[in-house]
Amino acid sequence: MAGCACRVVAFADGQAESVGESRSRVAIARAGLPAPELQWPVPLAGYTAYTDFGWPKQRTVGEFDGRIKYGRLLKPGQDPGEVVYAEKVREDAVRAEDLGVVRWTWADLDHFAATAARIRARFRD
Repeated sequence: MAGCACRVVAFADGQAESVGESRSRVAIARAGLPAPELQWPVPLAGYTAYTDFGWPKQRTVGEFDGRIKYGRLLKPGQDPGEVVYAEKVREDAVRAEDLGVVRWTWADLDHFAATAARIRARFRD
């Protein structure tokens, strides 16, 4: 049992910002993908976009999309459509840096093979 606990502690990373991101890391590892950098910074014109997952050598980023981002975390008076639009503009700016972008949701985590294949397809080695 101690071996399992040691592996869990070694795998843990405080940079995962949500349970969805933590579960994504497990799915990524199980799929045999390279370990991503968490909260990977992408410098853009005037600001830095922090992506949930980054594979710098492969020029690819991953984003876990949970509903909380588009609902409960809204600022007072903020419309969900504004949040979705801002996220789209951010993603377009990240793509303009010649980075592949792959998004997934909770539904993708239980059967991650298709998502892993999309990530691999975006990798630029």
